[in-house]
Amino acid sequence: MTDSERVMSYRMLAIARNESAPLPAMDQDQYVSAANFNKLSWEQLLAGIDTVRSNTLSLISTIDDAAWVRNGTVMNSPVSIGTIAYGIAGHELHHMNVISDKYL
Repeated sequence: MTDSERVMSYRMLAIARNESAPLPAMDQDQYVSAANFNKLSWEQLLAGIDTVRSNTLSLISTIDDAAWVRNGTVMNSPVSIGTIAYGIAGHELHHMNVISDKYL
């Protein structure tokens, strides 16, 4: 979850700063296998989520109105900062629902 938010936040930053190059895809399975999350404590994992979310919110607070409708290219498709921000929120909700349904 944290790596995905980091990547999506970078995409928002790049588009907000008028990046014209297409932004790469993210292979979440590759990221997870290389991260060794199972070696981290719950405290480290939760702190990471909090830190990443704080940084995302800080970035969002600095994006001006004109940039919110600006499009960039991610995985060969146009996407706006607003769409990415909506995706970040939805991604967290999806995972929280999975945790609730499967483990709580």
